Amino acid sequence: MKEILFFLPTYPDAPSEQAMNSVGFLAQTAGAKLTALIPQLSDDASTWPKVMGAFPLNFPQLMQESVRSSERNAQLLSEAMTKVSSEYSVALDLRKTLTVLYASPQSLVDLARLHDLTVLPIPETDSFDRKYLQAVLFDSGRPTLLLPSGRGCKQLRALKTIVVAWDFSREAARAVSDALPLLKLAKEVRVLTVLGEKHMPTTSKVGDLEKYLNSHSVKFVLEETKLKGHTIGECLGSYVSNANADMLVMGAYGHSRLREFALGGATRALIADAAVPVFLSH
Repeated sequence: MKEILFFLPTYPDAPSEQAMNSVGFLAQTAGAKLTALIPQLSDDASTWPKVMGAFPLNFPQLMQESVRSSERNAQLLSEAMTKVSSEYSVALDLRKTLTVLYASPQSLVDLARLHDLTVLPIPETDSFDRKYLQAVLFDSGRPTLLLPSGRGCKQLRALKTIVVAWDFSREAARAVSDALPLLKLAKEVRVLTVLGEKHMPTTSKVGDLEKYLNSHSVKFVLEETKLKGHTIGECLGSYVSNANADMLVMGAYGHSRLREFALGGATRALIADAAVPVFLSH
């Protein structure tokens, strides 16, 4: 893992200091270069949404305030990331760009395709724009790391224990393969299979998974648990908490919607309640 992309939105909420320090630690530990993408709202009024009946009468004033807030956040984030790169001795490519409200995520996807991992922060408030995650996950061909923020959320300070959600699926296999650089760095990897949530293929053997991980020098233990009336998200969340894990690795599941992909229910639930960084791969 040599190139990490960190997306830092400036509106409506900026990433937390906790998220920025987590990225600094990750890049330092992985020996990777860091690209920080900071999109700032344009002050060009011609790029603002056209005022129609659904917008308030003072919409231009609200947009001006939003632009000023975005500008302030962009400056603060630039300074903070420069400081993080210095403290963690990480090479930084700082990219400040102009964007518009409701912008397409395509430019982020294009850049993500040329990085080994894309990191997206989940703000404390309910302002996480899921379209960026869905676009990067399903269209970039690269894995994504989600960084939750706020009370009860764990900052990435170590890679002692990583939990892998394993169900023999294509998505889980891709997640394990993509996460190998991090799994090799962990002191302990716990591979968890939740029974009763879906049909497990009889042709797949745990021994083959053991052989694969051993061949990549990953130290791990295999464990199983049952749903027992809980959702898959609740089971994984409880296990991660009890294991005092630093990260959860899992496949990202989606449903096709007219040539687009939308996150599956289990993935959405884990994102909403995540207390540790979540490594997702499709």
